[in-house]
Amino acid sequence: MINHNNKRALIFFSAGVGDTILLVPLVNQLKQNGYKVTGLFTSPFHCESIFENTGLLDAIEVKKNKLSLLLFSVLKFRKYDAVFLNHFSFSKGNIALATLFGKKIFTNYKELTHTRNSKTIHFIEPKNNTHDALQNVLLFNQKAILSDLDFNVHYQSQLKNKFNLPLNYIVIQASSANNNAPYKNWPFENWLQLFKHLQHSTPNTTLVLLGDHTETHLNDTINFKEYPNIISLIGKTNLNDAMDIIFHSKYYIGLDSGLMHIAVALNKPTFTIWGASNVNLYGYDWMGEKHKIVSLNLSCSPCSSWLNANTSRISNPSQCPDFKCIKNISVEMVNDELDKFIETI
Repeated sequence: MINHNNKRALIFFSAGVGDTILLVPLVNQLKQNGYKVTGLFTSPFHCESIFENTGLLDAIEVKKNKLSLLLFSVLKFRKYDAVFLNHFSFSKGNIALATLFGKKIFTNYKELTHTRNSKTIHFIEPKNNTHDALQNVLLFNQKAILSDLDFNVHYQSQLKNKFNLPLNYIVIQASSANNNAPYKNWPFENWLQLFKHLQHSTPNTTLVLLGDHTETHLNDTINFKEYPNIISLIGKTNLNDAMDIIFHSKYYIGLDSGLMHIAVALNKPTFTIWGASNVNLYGYDWMGEKHKIVSLNLSCSPCSSWLNANTSRISNPSQCPDFKCIKNISVEMVNDELDKFIETI
């Protein structure tokens, strides 16, 4: 572990919203050790906007194409004492750029073998059944444990309320992974029954639905006359909007998704329904009763995992013949667990 003040660190942010939040504890750990931290955003998902109202990063660099990255490498040649690329950010191109940016490179990409003895590139062996946020922190501090993780993004609300939301509302995201991962998505007809349950169990609470432009078709399946307590903002918000809406909500209900991770970073209780994803790597139930996970824990799970995926049934979670890990979770089970969750928060 490097532990010197006034050092400069660069972190690659090359994946989606969830992975961006999972890198926040690494940012916090570096800053606690006196580093000035720059985020290099190459992701097409505009994840840099997550940090716009936080002040967490000392600098934000957005480079979306090869030319801008190359120019950046010339301007910042060996300017950084440490560069971090987790398994989501790793590519041959990125590792080559990292050697231009920094004096020491740290990565946990499990297929990286040819540079393990390099004086510049340091491979940190990933640990099985270890939360992904901790895997990221281990790139810097190999003695870190779960209790060291600090997800606080230090968000500062802009208090815009441009959607005129009421004071008392909860956020729900009923779709995940751009509606493109059937092993993560609970059937929407089940969500409609959950909405009805909440309408009766929490009659004075508004349900605010969030989602991106790929999920707007869900609006067509809701008869809003039957659900007067629902406000759907699916397809109407950007990441800044979504963060502010979640920040002012009571709690979050959803799936394994980027907004779930944002809710955790904003210190909001979460109630989530899980299918094939690896709960040990991406879930938050270890943080206590504020974060409830509903899962069938089938013998073939988790088949969606970058480390030691369960391939006893299928090798690609998207090719599962039935997706029973998510589809067989009953409405009754979810409603019962949700009622218990609401009583504890």
